[in-house]
Amino acid sequence: MRKRLEILLAGRAREELKALESLLCSQGDIQVSSRQMVNGNVDPLEGVSPLPDALVLLVGDLWEAELTALCERPASERPPLLVVGPKGNVELIRLAMRAGARDFFSPPIDDGEILQFLRELARDRRQDPGRVARTTAVINAKGGSGASLVAANLAHRLARKGRSTVLVDMDVQFGSLPLYFNLVPDHGLVRALESADSLDTLALEAYLRRHDSGVGLLASSPGDHLSLGEVPEGRVEQLLQVLAQANDEVVVDLPRWINGAIACVLERADQVLVVLQQGVAHLHDAQRLRDILIHELGLLPSRVSVVVNRYDKRSDIDLEAIGDALPGLVLRTLPNDFKQACHSINVGSPLGEIAPKSPLTRQLKALVEALDAPPPAAGPPRKRSLLGWALPGRH
Repeated sequence: MRKRLEILLAGRAREELKALESLLCSQGDIQVSSRQMVNGNVDPLEGVSPLPDALVLLVGDLWEAELTALCERPASERPPLLVVGPKGNVELIRLAMRAGARDFFSPPIDDGEILQFLRELARDRRQDPGRVARTTAVINAKGGSGASLVAANLAHRLARKGRSTVLVDMDVQFGSLPLYFNLVPDHGLVRALESADSLDTLALEAYLRRHDSGVGLLASSPGDHLSLGEVPEGRVEQLLQVLAQANDEVVVDLPRWINGAIACVLERADQVLVVLQQGVAHLHDAQRLRDILIHELGLLPSRVSVVVNRYDKRSDIDLEAIGDALPGLVLRTLPNDFKQACHSINVGSPLGEIAPKSPLTRQLKALVEALDAPPPAAGPPRKRSLLGWALPGRH
């Protein structure tokens, strides 16, 4: 017997919950339960186990706290989300998308909208029930910091741990990730974006190149000609949804250009790794990127980590200075092993295969373990150094 769709309604207005419950129950083979949120409760899923097949959230005056509570949950603990709220609130809609909302409806809701949502939900559950990948975005604070090296070896390590992993090179013009695996994409990222509206988990495989480790690489083909401005945001969102259904881990190497398509990836990411080196120019750009991520895109600081590549403890710009310039962000380091890193790229083989015992490889493994661990609490505020005063930021 086919299992009924289980949908949880959550909100603060009792009468609106009852009306929407009646509408949903009239649509077919579904089971609906309602939860009225009262007093200080802002998490619609607090104490809910098992998770429903979908959550329909009716937002009210406390919409920011309710949606932020969902954002703070790992992607694997967020069921498909439909948000119902007032028209015209752009910030509400953007936060709803970051929380994973598939759609946003405004009252009055007609039967056709609800029916379409239920059809898509049932189709996705048939394709791969319950699977939601973790998405990790990697981006340079300044060009050449080493984000591609981090992304490639991060994905390789995750695959070696037995997780279904796809690595996406979002630089459609100058992407270099195929070199790290000695692969040449055929029907790659651009073709996948063109077909994103009809793509499913089975068709996705035709656009990937598989490395022996199991990493599925999605990158532009040599003959592709597309500028960053031509990458449609909606197609990127559709592609990310399919990637998340088909894998355990999605690692995205981002170009240092924040347009709508790149912002779409950043807002969806469970963790953003900002890669920089120990230099004043790197810190200056990292401050600006931090402002964009937290103040403009609205990411929580707990979702952003800083990776200091080629770390040298004798540098004038030490970890304390970096922490002062980038408050609230977790700092991690990778040792300076330029020779081994270059050799890895030149021969097209990940560090875990050609130098498994090198300090750089060990620290990359530690980075993977850190991603799996709960985020550490940010340390107490520190007195700013002279370098911090030389690098003012909007905190």
